Formats: sequence, C-alpha cells, structure tokens
Amino acid sequence: MLVSIIVAMAKNRVIGRKGELPWHLPSDLQRFKQLTMGHTLVMGRRTFESIGRVLPGRRTIVLSRDPDYSAADCAVATNIKTALQLASPAEELFICGGADIYRQTLPLVEKIYLTELDVEIEGDRHFPTVSSREFEIIQTLQIEDKLNYRFSILQRCA
Repeated sequence: MLVSIIVAMAKNRVIGRKGELPWHLPSDLQRFKQLTMGHTLVMGRRTFESIGRVLPGRRTIVLSRDPDYSAADCAVATNIKTALQLASPAEELFICGGADIYRQTLPLVEKIYLTELDVEIEGDRHFPTVSSREFEIIQTLQIEDKLNYRFSILQRCA
C-alpha cells in the first residue's frame, strides 16, 4: 500500500483556523477530488466533522480516540495502525488531516501532494516541517491567481 498525504498550507505552514480552511481555492479542491477519487481517505474526527459528510466516490476512515464514535457510511479506527489495516493493501491511501494526524503519519508516508500558498495566513493548525533530507520535490506547478500558489509532489528519498 502506498500511503500519501494530501495537504494545502500557507507559507507559514497554516492548514486551518477555527476548524475550517482559511481560504477557498476551487482549483485545489478540484485537484483534491481528481487525486483522491476511488481511493480511501483517512482523516481525524474534527476534519471529518468540518467537511460534514462523506465525500462521494471515496471510502472514508475516521480516526477518533472515542471507541464509541460512529459516522454514517464511514469506517472508524481508534489508531493509525488499525486505520491502515482497514484499507486495501493494493491501493494508494490518502491522509487528509488534521494537524495531529499529519504529525503521526508523516514517518509512514511515501508521497506528499502539497498545495502551498505564497502568502502567510493567520491560523491555529499547522502542517509539520518536512525535511529535505527525507523528501524531495519531484514535480511542481506554479499557479498565478488572486492567491498565488503551487502544486508540488514530494517523494520520500530512497
């Protein structure tokens, strides 16, 4: 199984503010949909609840410390190991946040699909620092828009 992170962050590593994305980038949402369609998503309970529903065409595994937590049309796991066991070994699995889940899974990840805004934004959730000794950028596409940003793919170094 290929374990990947998909994340959008500001220049100062902000990924969220008060339980929401502090920006709206339609092309990034389209990229997210294109990359994750037909795959399994793993996300924390707060991230799932901020989305408010299961995303169509994708299987969702919600991580919650509460063993009694349930969400309609989702699998629920109380830890990363169990979440990974629930996924098919023949697929690419996408870690979708939040900050604590990214931090816990970063050592397990082979690929990072990163959207990085060229602006600092105020927020209360941050993506962990990624070492250039551990990951290399294998693809980048710069987007000039109201908010300039870039799509990058990072691969774990061999």
